[in-house]
Amino acid sequence: MSARSRTKPRWRQFAPDLQGTHASLVPGDLLAGATVAAVAVPQAIAYAFVAGLPPEMGLIAAALPCAWAALFGSSPHLVTGPTNPTALVLGLSVVAPAVAATGAVPIQGVLATGLLCGAMLAAFGLLGVGRVSRFLSDSVVIGFSAGAGLLIAFRLVPALDPTFQSIDHPGGLAPHTWPVFYDAARALLSASPRAVGLAVVTPLAVLALRLIDPRIPAALITLAGVTFATSWLGWTTGQGALAVVGPIQFDWSLPHWPVVGRYDSYTGPAFALALLVTVQSIAAARSVRPPESAQRLDPDRELFSQGIGNLISGLWGGMITSGSLTRSAIARSSGGHTRLAALTSGVLIALGLPFLSTWISPIPMAALVGIVFLSGIQLIQPTALRRATTTRGDALVLIGTFLATLWIDLVDALYVGVFLSLALLIRRSGRLQISELVETEPGRFAEQEIDPSTGKTPVVLLHLEGDLNFAVAETLSERLGEISAHHPAVVILRMKRVTYLDATVLESLRAATQRLAQGGTRFLLCGLTHEQLKTLEGTELAQTLGEEGLLPAGPRLFDGFEQAIERARELVRSSSEASPWRTHDQSQ
Repeated sequence: MSARSRTKPRWRQFAPDLQGTHASLVPGDLLAGATVAAVAVPQAIAYAFVAGLPPEMGLIAAALPCAWAALFGSSPHLVTGPTNPTALVLGLSVVAPAVAATGAVPIQGVLATGLLCGAMLAAFGLLGVGRVSRFLSDSVVIGFSAGAGLLIAFRLVPALDPTFQSIDHPGGLAPHTWPVFYDAARALLSASPRAVGLAVVTPLAVLALRLIDPRIPAALITLAGVTFATSWLGWTTGQGALAVVGPIQFDWSLPHWPVVGRYDSYTGPAFALALLVTVQSIAAARSVRPPESAQRLDPDRELFSQGIGNLISGLWGGMITSGSLTRSAIARSSGGHTRLAALTSGVLIALGLPFLSTWISPIPMAALVGIVFLSGIQLIQPTALRRATTTRGDALVLIGTFLATLWIDLVDALYVGVFLSLALLIRRSGRLQISELVETEPGRFAEQEIDPSTGKTPVVLLHLEGDLNFAVAETLSERLGEISAHHPAVVILRMKRVTYLDATVLESLRAATQRLAQGGTRFLLCGLTHEQLKTLEGTELAQTLGEEGLLPAGPRLFDGFEQAIERARELVRSSSEASPWRTHDQSQ
């Protein structure tokens, strides 16, 4: 990296560009953009219905925000727009409560939530929060997606019966989710056979087309075919007619600021959605990044681009947007190489919006129910579930997040998942990595776990790894206390693979040094890196040990360790050929 690039002002990091675009790549990007647009249109309509919003709000979110986010993003393949999880959280946290209270869809409240979410995401990017996203485990995303997938799959089923009326029921132990499944079952029993059949045939047709070629806009072709067939058969007119999407009220007006009484009432849902967009977008960008790609993914720029997309969407009347794994994968598999593909998709949808109403309005709602059901079920990915439950801790986080998604409010469930993920991280970071080095043959050592016999030899060789932070300080103090109870002559700590030392650990080591000294035991730190020596400089621990107790790492591998062994031999004044430290035979 040149000196000029290293001193580049931070604001330049967020300047719009289409880096990597070359004339030779333009045809492939334009074709990929057109393919993504064909997929995005039916998805945008379906996700708007998942959120309980007019279809035009989903289409707007798939147009301008997609184009603007492409200009500010860093991933060459990430496509922005409405997604299933964000639509569900928006619908249950903002739309549904307002409809229950007033009977009207809170359009202005949805736009205000989007603007707050966009401002938070842009701030996350500017403040460098994107790098923190790597501390959120995949188990949270996969567990939340699986629970949300079930809710999405059944949430729109009541639309099969135009006369369906929901009834009040407490919902038992799951008041936020049980009504969804209960209403879906009632609607299936009361809906016409035509509607149920169409809801079953539509996703099957989509799956069949995808088997032929995943790049085919299966949903678009299926909806067009179903719309034509039902209209030709006369199923959408007369008595017992199937419900249709209906006319779309679309107008490319100037951007406007939503008028709401209090913005602070939307802060909670906006923050939860910003958190969901953060995890979902960065996970999607990483998933579609080619293994051979040398381009670095900038998570801060990615969050800033998602913030810009949501600000644009809120000002122009669209719903919440996020990075979409489905459309991003299609962009890559269709020949897209740069962000020009996502930009093309957004521009094509924006240009076609004024002409889409005629085509969209006759789509049968039963067909959309089938599309939504399929998209919800596909969020439950067996392969991802298996990979995310490899360890017991990850499995507990996934199951906890999944159950929370079904049992409590979705916003709170997302917080529960994040809490569990951070709790797992803290638990793992608080695990002390310490082992004893035993001699397997003269001059060669191997690691083994500390046991009750550790410390019974004149010299104890201990190996530490990882972060030595306040979370492991007490455990380290306890282990050294157990070892010092045997009154060894010398205790050596090899620090070469320690990546971090904090003040609490330094204090624990100082106290252990004094405790060992009272019993006649010398304490040595060996393999110290330049950074560790700089940290120890001027501390009470360094003063207590002195220069003879601080042995730096040398130019050769194990140089500091060999110095420590020689120093230990001098201290124990062993003239015998027997090793003063523990050997492999002694550990049997």
